[in-house]
Amino acid sequence: MKSAKGFLSLLLALVMVLSVASVSFAESAVTLTYAEDQTLRVVYSTEASSLSSLGGNGTAGDWKAISNVVEGLLGEDSYGHRTYALADSFTISEDQTVYTFHIREGQYWVDYTGKQVAELTAEDFVTSAKFICDPANASGNAYYYADTIKGAKEVLDTESGVTGFDENVGFKALDKYTLELTLVAPIPYFTDYCGSFIPVPTEFYNEMGEMYGTDAESTLYIGAYYVSDWEPQFQRVYTKNPYYFDADKVYIDKVVMTYNAEASTLAPEMFKRGEVDMANIGTDILDAWKQDGATKDIVLPALPDNTYMYYYSFCWNPDLDEATYETSNYLKAIDNENFRQSLYWGLDRYKANLTKDPYNADLYLTKTITPETWCEVDGKDYTAFDELKGITERENYSFNEAKALEYKEAAVKELTEAGVTLPVKMVMPYNPVSNGWAEEVQVVKQQLEALLGTDYINLTIEAGPTSGFLSAVRRSAKYQFMKLNNGGSYTDPTAWILAFQAGNNWTFLDQVTTPNVQALQKEYQALLDEAATHTGKDEARYAAYAKAEAFLLEHALVIPFSTDTWGNTVGRVNPFEQVPDQSGRYKYMHVLSEPLTAEQFTTLYAEWKEACVTNAPEVQ
Repeated sequence: MKSAKGFLSLLLALVMVLSVASVSFAESAVTLTYAEDQTLRVVYSTEASSLSSLGGNGTAGDWKAISNVVEGLLGEDSYGHRTYALADSFTISEDQTVYTFHIREGQYWVDYTGKQVAELTAEDFVTSAKFICDPANASGNAYYYADTIKGAKEVLDTESGVTGFDENVGFKALDKYTLELTLVAPIPYFTDYCGSFIPVPTEFYNEMGEMYGTDAESTLYIGAYYVSDWEPQFQRVYTKNPYYFDADKVYIDKVVMTYNAEASTLAPEMFKRGEVDMANIGTDILDAWKQDGATKDIVLPALPDNTYMYYYSFCWNPDLDEATYETSNYLKAIDNENFRQSLYWGLDRYKANLTKDPYNADLYLTKTITPETWCEVDGKDYTAFDELKGITERENYSFNEAKALEYKEAAVKELTEAGVTLPVKMVMPYNPVSNGWAEEVQVVKQQLEALLGTDYINLTIEAGPTSGFLSAVRRSAKYQFMKLNNGGSYTDPTAWILAFQAGNNWTFLDQVTTPNVQALQKEYQALLDEAATHTGKDEARYAAYAKAEAFLLEHALVIPFSTDTWGNTVGRVNPFEQVPDQSGRYKYMHVLSEPLTAEQFTTLYAEWKEACVTNAPEVQ
């Protein structure tokens, strides 16, 4: 996810202007009216197990519950740009391995009544880090430290023989307001991790022990809101924190969340009755809502979730039975570039994506592995660099029937000469519990075989296990052609394209044994190695990684497909005000007097995408 892409605040009045990170933007073509009562009403079905930010063994609902009541060293605006948060400045050593943060002075932890309890200090960050870096605590946040902070990986590894946080981990409070972080190596995108370095109130935490975070009263808060009431599986109430450092950008005064195990089913009708302000519209009722005159104009596509990207790929070293799957024949075929190109240009991604959203399929389609608006430098989106520009400017997301058939014709001749048996058989597994995937693979099979011919390819659909699909199929190389996914947790192209480097079992590209692709893999790795020599977050670095990514696509080693989506929604909110990381944060947002319309959404989305690139982040 934009962090963690990380997932942009348009302050809308009669004329809408941006008001995040102390920069101004062009006027909007959309006029929205805010509700007099800035209370947001929500129904939810996934309960949190804890309000603690220490990241133990929590539930899927924990981060959504916690994200509104804590902050990290740095934060995000509603464009996914990095901003200052509990740190108001930092310096970087000449070798780019030591970051020294100044913690905001005069910031206080508050309790569930909004009363100030204790001042924030640098030691509060160290207390949190000590807990997370203790392997006995099995914190889900540990990888942030292990990947970046010197000594953390070794301390977390129980077999390393390295013990003792203070002596070994480069995470230290120099004084009351100064925090020094020593990195394992220069990391150009390190600031993206800093939103995940979250403090805990040292003295209060030591008093509460294991009880910390178990209810609203046993927790302290230092975010945009505090939890004024929490009755699990009944209600959770967020109240605006008047002492929050950025309180003037918190517009919703109260969020009242009502629990219901059937929230996904009940929310749409509750929205119609005016009981909640937001609801997801499931595929089972989507057509009815789109055809109803009272609702058809307010059903909106969810924002593309750029924290997950999907692409179709070959498996370069499948672990499958030769007699059943003809793996030798398959490997000879995918070693031929014309064969790969015929599928690259022949896959109708729009048609396949209709199974996910029949009304907005084009919204989620992608032409690159790194999503658009994910990262930019000097006002230039990564996907607009010359090395990728030719790909991003293609029409129809690289679907071209004529080109596909031209490549097929060339491939047939070359494959026949090489002794490849046609049709080339490829097994295409899917996860039967993944929503819409079964329908999608049917569309892909029918569309590709209809275009290229069953005398050329033969796609066999197989349902994978209902549990453990990732381990049993993808990571075990039990496929030949399949939709894969990748998630990004920081705003840099390496969050995506390193999935294809040596040592990763995403596609087993580094384990390929056929000569042509083997040579391509070596070229690709050399491009990655060259890009890694650039340690600054600058155009030279981005251009180098863009060249490597373009190489993958130009040789049809992977076929970009789509971003993730949360389906369709209705709401009296503007989603472009929200931090785009699916965390459920309410900072920057307003409650609207009327539901947002699809027409307004389209205009705001175009304005938001442009602003993502053209508006400079506060923290570089």
